[in-house]
Amino acid sequence: MEWKYVKPLCSEELIAEYEALVSYRLPEAFKECVRQYNGGRPANRSFDTDKSQERSLKSFLSFNKGDRETVWKTADCMSKRTLQLYVPFASDNFGNLICFDKQNDSVVFLDHESRRKETAAPDFRSFMEALYE
Repeated sequence: MEWKYVKPLCSEELIAEYEALVSYRLPEAFKECVRQYNGGRPANRSFDTDKSQERSLKSFLSFNKGDRETVWKTADCMSKRTLQLYVPFASDNFGNLICFDKQNDSVVFLDHESRRKETAAPDFRSFMEALYE
């Protein structure tokens, strides 16, 4: 898959630091994606959830602390309760988040206005395979 706007990861240690911050071990497939495509935008960005079709992923959040849209800034803006349940890793064009559900490692879409959760995939690998144009 083609990617745009990739920002080289400043340090591998940032991944472990984020895992400690959010108290969650990120899936290996996701960590490999971060190593290769940190903060990038995949060519295939549309995805479906259990409640809606054609959601659109804007880009993955960067692990580099100095970048514009980062996992750090996003986690800092989330409520403690939400961060206990979900780990953000991407966003859409409307400020909604794509996250890991800490209970089962599934990928979920969180609507920031309605606070509704929609399941996008049972795991990260399935989520990436299901992205379409």
